[in-house]
Amino acid sequence: MRELWSVSTSTLLRSAIVAIAIAFGSIGSDVLTILPWALLILTLDLVAGSILSVGFGQPKTRRSQALILTFLGAGIAGAAIATNQAAPLPAALLLMIPAFRGGEVWGRLAAIAAVTMSIIVAFTTAHFRGDLTAAYVIISLQWAVLAMALGFLGAFTAQLQRKIESQKQVPSPAAHEAARLLRRLDALAGALDGGFDAPASAELLLDAVKAKIPGSRMAVLVGFGSEPAVPLAIRGIDRLPWPDPTTGDSVLGRVWRTAVAEAGFWVSDDLNRAIAAAPMSDPDGARIGVVVVDRMATAPFSAADLGALVGLAESHSANVDVAMIFTALRQRAAFEERERLAREMHDGIAQELVALGYRIDVTRRHAANEAPNLVQALDDARGDLSRVLTDLRLRIADLRLAVRPDQGLGAVVGARLQQFGAASGLTVGLRLNESTYRLPAHVETLIYRLVLDVLADARHAHGTTAVELRLDVNAPQAWLHMSHDGISGMGVNNFADHPLTAVGAEILVQPGETGVVVTLALNARRPRHSPYLVPERMRLIS
Repeated sequence: MRELWSVSTSTLLRSAIVAIAIAFGSIGSDVLTILPWALLILTLDLVAGSILSVGFGQPKTRRSQALILTFLGAGIAGAAIATNQAAPLPAALLLMIPAFRGGEVWGRLAAIAAVTMSIIVAFTTAHFRGDLTAAYVIISLQWAVLAMALGFLGAFTAQLQRKIESQKQVPSPAAHEAARLLRRLDALAGALDGGFDAPASAELLLDAVKAKIPGSRMAVLVGFGSEPAVPLAIRGIDRLPWPDPTTGDSVLGRVWRTAVAEAGFWVSDDLNRAIAAAPMSDPDGARIGVVVVDRMATAPFSAADLGALVGLAESHSANVDVAMIFTALRQRAAFEERERLAREMHDGIAQELVALGYRIDVTRRHAANEAPNLVQALDDARGDLSRVLTDLRLRIADLRLAVRPDQGLGAVVGARLQQFGAASGLTVGLRLNESTYRLPAHVETLIYRLVLDVLADARHAHGTTAVELRLDVNAPQAWLHMSHDGISGMGVNNFADHPLTAVGAEILVQPGETGVVVTLALNARRPRHSPYLVPERMRLIS
């Protein structure tokens, strides 16, 4: 509002003054007397404004030229006051135009100078005309004070405008701080071992553990607060053999809950094994994960082994923590963008398609009586529109359904299949087997997107009546078997370049005459390191 006032006041005010002067002149039947003076002063003012904004030459020269025109207008206003003593109000109003211009451009001193020049011209002209009376002097001085006050208002308006412009030109302190932090973040990424890649940081931790502490099996499990444990890196095993740390009362479970390192024994496949686990913590002391190592019970872990494991966990915690937070921020941004797109699609094109469907329904009812030959075409159009709208709603649901810390892969896949069956009318079957360990969020999202691709093929395939899905997850391994009985458009190389292949997955597409089978095997033989796989830690940044 202040900006609008400072930008538009000068032009509106001067135009209003001229209009009021002419209006009072017409009331007093002196409009022809005051009109030339008003137009001349307004013209000089507009020319001065044009010189200041778009004139040629140096800024200092243009300001001097505009100042001369303003003082000339002030002198003409004084002459108008002296020659219109019978009706002084319209002529006195004209004095305010150069006074305001002077104060607006050059400050209060210019406003005082313009008013002074106008009064000198008025008194000198009246003196030579023999009309210089005491009453005339008093009235003229009163109007001079009012014009000077208006000039001061112009000076204040100009000062306000300059302040606003200076605020626009000065970068926000927040922008400076953000730029500084981003540059610092970039420098830190280059200095950290593994950068902001959490699995790489976890692999470096296991390398250090293997070098100092003999062990046949080891892993880095991460999870914040009540989140499930996610294997970030493992050695010597294909799947996690230890009890779930979030539920079982074991060495690993106690370290997970208390964040206190511990060594002991446990039974695995009827064999006694020694185990040692140490927590990883953030700068506030909150547990972000656990590094665990085990070996045969004939070689139990000593206090020195446990101390070395604790030291390694502490020295590598910061690297893992910052990488997890960085990727969580990126995932949070992706979720928010998907939600925004879903909301725009729902509130935009979806509503327009619904309205179009209603219009087609109304047209069908009219056509039934007035143009029966168009009914079938309208019915077909309405059916096609309904299919498009249903597909759009499924797409919106795909954007909104996402793997989150409190909703794992199985829950999301189950909800999506139920929604798909309700919308398409197809028979769907689901067999789900999930361990308590979670896959990294990035991997879960990729598997979910693969499921969506197969569902989209089933929906558009001719003759589809049923969809079957079997999912087995035992982190870090996962198996998916999905099929439908329609005429599929998929080929054997459809998923040859799928992102899951970069994280250790094998995807096979087996199309047949009627139907297709898509299978996924993740880390079926030997787990491989993969970039950018981290669990979500939304509570850290929400």
